[in-house]
Amino acid sequence: MTGLLDDLATRLGPPALAAAQALLAEVAADRDRLPVVFPGLPRRIGRDALPGGRAPLGPGEVDLGAFRRCDLAAAWLLHAVAATPDERLDLYAHGDIEERAMLLRTLPLLPLDPVVVPLFAEVQRTNVLLHFEAALCDSDLFARTADAGLLDQTAANRLLLKLAFLDLPLRRVLAAERHANVELSRMLIDLATEREAAGRAVWRDTCRLLGRAPCPGAAARLLGGLEHGDDGVRLAAAEGLLALARADLRPFAAERLPREPRAEVRAALQRLLG
Repeated sequence: MTGLLDDLATRLGPPALAAAQALLAEVAADRDRLPVVFPGLPRRIGRDALPGGRAPLGPGEVDLGAFRRCDLAAAWLLHAVAATPDERLDLYAHGDIEERAMLLRTLPLLPLDPVVVPLFAEVQRTNVLLHFEAALCDSDLFARTADAGLLDQTAANRLLLKLAFLDLPLRRVLAAERHANVELSRMLIDLATEREAAGRAVWRDTCRLLGRAPCPGAAARLLGGLEHGDDGVRLAAAEGLLALARADLRPFAAERLPREPRAEVRAALQRLLG
């Protein structure tokens, strides 16, 4: 416990830490003050963004640029008072939009426990983009929860499918690609087909996951992606083919390479060709 608190305290900085310690004393004197103190953290600690960049923090890895100082203070306070799952769920249930987002951002900063599962279920159902991003994006919480067996494949797939539906970049859910699976690939192809029929853009990262867990139709979609007009789709298709690692498809990459105008896509094609 001390190591995590020290880690969070270092990131908070002395002024914010002093304010958080004062709030801790208030809650320690009267536990009923927790739901009163928690909503005031943005005002007391500040909403300023942290310096960006991926870094280990707490039990996992986060992109610090997505977190505010009050989010770290919230995690520090909840850990310092050993908030129970019921207390954390109560804070979410009675919070406003910002308070719920702050509570969700504490999840990747605290030791993994089953409270993550009902909160993931909440954001899977919600229409509030901020809450989905706060829970799923900019950390490896999703991957760690799935690795620990707290999320079954069906629930994990629904969350990643919603990521695609919302058109959020796969890279924001750190290490999510290792949970690619054939059933998810089928779902992504169905979503892509529906979007194309409606004249809408397909999620760029579709190809990246298809290459890791191919289902019927995956190879054809990857090859089609090499000729797409969108640079990002072509890059994703090249990376998907690289993951697929099928030697019989390399001639298509070789045929595309001299016509490819984008340097990063050419580099991916060259890696694919060996």
